[in-house]
This record gives sequence, structure tokens and C-alpha cells, in this order.
Amino acid sequence: MNKKLLVILLCLLSVSLVFGVQKKRETKSSSKIEIIGHVVSKGNDPFAFPVIRALDGTEYLIICSNKTKKKLLNAQGYKIKFTGTINEEGLFVLKKWKKV
Repeated sequence: MNKKLLVILLCLLSVSLVFGVQKKRETKSSSKIEIIGHVVSKGNDPFAFPVIRALDGTEYLIICSNKTKKKLLNAQGYKIKFTGTINEEGLFVLKKWKKV
């Protein structure tokens, strides 16, 4: 009886380990994309952060350095071409940008 119980517990443990450890999925969103739109400020000073508002109305939160955030917030009102990737959380990781 004890041997059967031990075998059952070992089987349950091995099954839980197989399903508990998952391989990290690679996202297809790691490819470079370009978005043309405007910078919109969200939040309140001193915690304002730039958001891309694409021409179709879609908004993307930007991940970039604090220096770049300040430059982007100063570029509000201009049409800008953004180049970067979308990460797993759906945030836009900015690589480069320029006024169009």
C-alpha cells in the first residue's frame, strides 16, 4: 500500500513539474515597426509621460530614457515618425524618432 501511494505521489509531482515550468514564449512583436503620429502628454507634472497617438487614434505608452521623454514632451504638436518595437506588455520601446 505504501509503495502504491509513493508511486502515485511521485507521478503527481512529476506531472506538476512538467506543467509548472513553462518555456518562455517568444513574441512576434519583437520586429521593428514604424508609427507616424503625435506626442500626447499623460499624467500630471512632475509625473507627466509621453504617449504616441497614431494617426488612426491608437495610443502607445513609450518606454525610453528620461532625457528622451523630456525631448518628446517638448515636441508636442509636431507630426513624428517613431521607430521601435512592442514588448510583451504592449508598450512601445522607442529606438529612434524624428519630426516629419
